[in-house]
Amino acid sequence: MNSRLLTYCLIAVLPLVLMLEGCSTTRRHPGKILLADTKLIIDNNALDYYDLDGLIRQHENRRFVGMRLHTGVYNLGESMKDRTAKKEARIKKKIQRKKSRHPNKYINEQKELEKAKRGMRSWLMNTVGEEPVFLDSGLTRQSVLQMELYCKKHGFFNAEIQDTVVYNRKKNKAKKVEYRILAGIPFTIKNIDFVSADPNISSYLISEKKNSLIQTGEIYNEDVLESERIRINDDLKNLGYFAFSQSYIRYEVDSGLGTNQLNIKVIINRPFVQTKDSTAFYNHRKYKVRKISVFPDFSVTDEGKMVYDTLAFVKHLRNKTETDTIYFLFQDRMRVKPKVIARKIFIRTGNYFNLNNANKTQAELSSLNIFKYINIRFVPDTAAISHGQPVPLDAIVELSLSPVQAINVEVEGTNSSGNLGTAGNLVYKNRNLFRGAEQFNFKFKGGLEFQKTIFEEENDVINGLPFNSAEISSEVGLTTPVNSRWFTQSSHPMLKYTTGFSYQLRPNYERYISHLKASLEWKESATTVMQFYLPINLVRILPDSLFAERISQFSRTIRYSYEDHFIPGFGFTMVSSNQALRKNKPFTYKKITFEQAGVTLWMGNGFNSWRQGEIFRVLGINYSQYVKLDIDVRYYKPWLNETMFVSRAFFGIGLPYGNSSLLPFEKSYSASGSNDIRAWKFRSLGPGTYSDTADFEFDRTGDISLVLNFEYRFPIISWFNGALFVDAGNVWLKNASDEFPGGEFKLNSFYKQFGVGTGFGLRLDFDFFIFRIDASFPLRDPSSPAGETWVGFDKPFNGTTLSFGIGYPF
Repeated sequence: MNSRLLTYCLIAVLPLVLMLEGCSTTRRHPGKILLADTKLIIDNNALDYYDLDGLIRQHENRRFVGMRLHTGVYNLGESMKDRTAKKEARIKKKIQRKKSRHPNKYINEQKELEKAKRGMRSWLMNTVGEEPVFLDSGLTRQSVLQMELYCKKHGFFNAEIQDTVVYNRKKNKAKKVEYRILAGIPFTIKNIDFVSADPNISSYLISEKKNSLIQTGEIYNEDVLESERIRINDDLKNLGYFAFSQSYIRYEVDSGLGTNQLNIKVIINRPFVQTKDSTAFYNHRKYKVRKISVFPDFSVTDEGKMVYDTLAFVKHLRNKTETDTIYFLFQDRMRVKPKVIARKIFIRTGNYFNLNNANKTQAELSSLNIFKYINIRFVPDTAAISHGQPVPLDAIVELSLSPVQAINVEVEGTNSSGNLGTAGNLVYKNRNLFRGAEQFNFKFKGGLEFQKTIFEEENDVINGLPFNSAEISSEVGLTTPVNSRWFTQSSHPMLKYTTGFSYQLRPNYERYISHLKASLEWKESATTVMQFYLPINLVRILPDSLFAERISQFSRTIRYSYEDHFIPGFGFTMVSSNQALRKNKPFTYKKITFEQAGVTLWMGNGFNSWRQGEIFRVLGINYSQYVKLDIDVRYYKPWLNETMFVSRAFFGIGLPYGNSSLLPFEKSYSASGSNDIRAWKFRSLGPGTYSDTADFEFDRTGDISLVLNFEYRFPIISWFNGALFVDAGNVWLKNASDEFPGGEFKLNSFYKQFGVGTGFGLRLDFDFFIFRIDASFPLRDPSSPAGETWVGFDKPFNGTTLSFGIGYPF
């Protein structure tokens, strides 16, 4: 008890000490004014808040629960005696001694002197702490100038930037620096002219004017002008102008019309040859592909030294009537089938150079996931230039194969549905099984785990170890690229097959799980991935006689968790995220999953047979029938100083029908645990307001789930991050049940039955993985009697739940 009290006192006193150190900042730096807050106000939504906020040169120090703890740590380190000079003097003497003893030995003096800067003081100031931010009028002025320039580049030529400093004279700090942007009337585009002395380029500009990103009536924006420059460059390169570059494009802007309007002239210059006496201009030349050569075993070190065999591969194009010849230059034998590589090459002999096709070839070859080096280059034959004729261009594709096979032994800590354990894996991978870029995986796993049990007196399976469960499993997977006219190559369609078997030894029963799954996955767009899958799962449970007798006395729901079942079905998943398109800006993640089971077998047994109460079996096991829909939506909002606010909403509903009266146990919903409502252990909340009075624990599941999460993430030191969070939600049953009174979902009262929890988390970010610890406690318990659902803060630690995980919860 005393040790717990001491721990709480330390937790309470340490932030207070650091806060006091933070408050002493101005006393340590007399004459300097601490910056407490910055605020940006914009009166026109056409200007991007995040872009302008990024131009502010000074932001206030980070805060934790309202306190500048990082500044306090910095001040604590600064108050310590600086021994750097003495350390440097000692190190210099040491270096001189080493030089005198070993005059020919190289000594990195800079590296040795860096050691003098190490120590507790340096660690507190530079690693854990954060240097106080003092008001700098010069940086404030630079911020204003940068904002003015930004506004002008985005059409607000007359924008006014007002910076106001609000002082707190008593505490000698700037209470707030406020930047107010009075945007004014933006300049819009009145006329656009496209001009080129090259007749072919001029014709292109006239025909493409309707597709221009610069349009009359729009607000002037230099970002749009730059995007238009890129568009014109790419378009012309797609039309065969291999040597064209953005440097040939320039703009003339006339803003002197006096009406908040301007004219833009887009000029495409011609290339020229400079001689001593004159400058000769000529029209842009087109380039046509003459030959395609592929080096599938390319090596930089062997370039120009090797003798290659040559294979002329005739490729049939998609229209089936045309062909193209691709030359493969290889040594010994082709380790990847020529047709697999040729299928991914979109450059065409006899066609004009096309930048899109070159980039697409690079991306498609990379999608095979078997090459460590991919380079595509084009060599023009300038000696064959003929007036009025395209320049011959040879395409060269250089490929280096990644190591095909790998065997790894892995040891891992596991966290399966809140159950901690350890496991060892033997993994074999083959990236090119049949020389067609097929990805083959085999995994053998053995693990030990401690699982929550119904009866407390159940003995450990593994005597002498802190585990009561064991598992041995194996899984085989094969992924193959798909070549079908139903998909474009850029959608990267893949067929995946997996099958596996697992033997699980639990207290009082054994479980055998077999699964088989075939899936088709493809990219619908740059932000959306689709998957259609056909899974089959078979679960057999063999309880011992005593356990079977005891479990038979419980409710149908509990008994069903320990019964054999067979799940044949199909499903569809769509995942969409715009994170890659919105770097350092808010982004969203959406996942929708639909799944059904048993409909095919049900149709085979007759549409109406189930209405007569008949239960159908496969291999002597009842097969499951249900439909499920899951919707998961997340919103990520980056803030200052690497902080982020994340919110998530999850809704799921599963409806058993026909051959099933309940959802299979593994398909039912839980709203609690390390990835949902963390104040309750996994499967310990709900359903609804149901309150358990039994002297044993069982899994709480439901047919409907609704979970809301709100999390604020912030850095603490280096790879050590923190989070504050609030979780809310519950699970419900579709229908009223005598076994779980208050557990059914009702539209007029479900929102009154939310469990609410809050807490603090630590994240150890090791780059290759993140280890997570969350401590949380309930604020509202829906199972408590009416009027007593809100839990007081007087004894919050008594209900604290610790949860562990790998990676972020969402």
